[in-house]
Amino acid sequence: MKSGSSIRTVPMIVLAFMLISFAFFAGCKKNDSITNPTTTTQDPQATNDAAVSLGGALAINNGGLLDQVADLLNTPTDNGVLAKEIGTDPNTVSTVTKTYDSTTGWWTVDIDRSKSELVWASHYTREYMHQFLNSTGQFQKMYIDNGDTAYTVNHKIVGGTGEFNNLWLSHKLTALSCIWIGTGTNTSTVTINTSSPYTRSAVDTIWGANGGVRTLDHTITVNFINVKGPRGTGLDWHLKTSGTLTGHYHATVTFQKGTKYKETTIDRDFTITLGGAKLVIGIGGETFQADANTGGI
Repeated sequence: MKSGSSIRTVPMIVLAFMLISFAFFAGCKKNDSITNPTTTTQDPQATNDAAVSLGGALAINNGGLLDQVADLLNTPTDNGVLAKEIGTDPNTVSTVTKTYDSTTGWWTVDIDRSKSELVWASHYTREYMHQFLNSTGQFQKMYIDNGDTAYTVNHKIVGGTGEFNNLWLSHKLTALSCIWIGTGTNTSTVTINTSSPYTRSAVDTIWGANGGVRTLDHTITVNFINVKGPRGTGLDWHLKTSGTLTGHYHATVTFQKGTKYKETTIDRDFTITLGGAKLVIGIGGETFQADANTGGI
């Protein structure tokens, strides 16, 4: 028979084991809270700033994404992008130079363009490369060659520079690239896809409400999947486009004046619906409408 002192020893050992186990699991839970922090809530003002910046990067008058889409749609025509130089808009001055490489079938096109009205102005350059392909996928020099049109256009944005200023936004482009494929160029409607996303980096200074001033050093990436537009553009061509673009907006924010918001780095996925006077931007769970010409939200 065991002595009384031996009997009392067992509960003490069990108690010590329980205390050690509790401390171990509590420590694990504390560490878990450090390695798995709660997701930061997206600030509505940061989302609004991203939408304003994005609207500016899309707009036609700003040398934005839609301006480059217009150049692509004008490429498979008799005059090509020269049509943009011949245009009658008194607020636009454009020069175009072109060279052709007969060994590869690629054109190199340099554009210098200025646009302005009373309360806004833009100036930008673009370097493009494009190549016409016939029905069998072989390159040909011109859009119309041997009595037949090109069926596909390969179109690259090699680079560019640019600035624009309006009442609410100042924009300076720092990098630009894209590889587009335009198919159905033998018809009145061109289908556009990206084999390398439209990527645009710039620094935007935004003048907000109550005198606030913020600088957004940002990059946008945009994917085109079966976007359709009128070959040769024409009057109000952007109203005749269709499709939804998907992309991502990333920016580092510097607060120069006025109220700060919580996010100093903005990351938002977005969608852009084409086909109207207003571009419909879905970003950060909110919906904005941006003027296709000015980018104004």
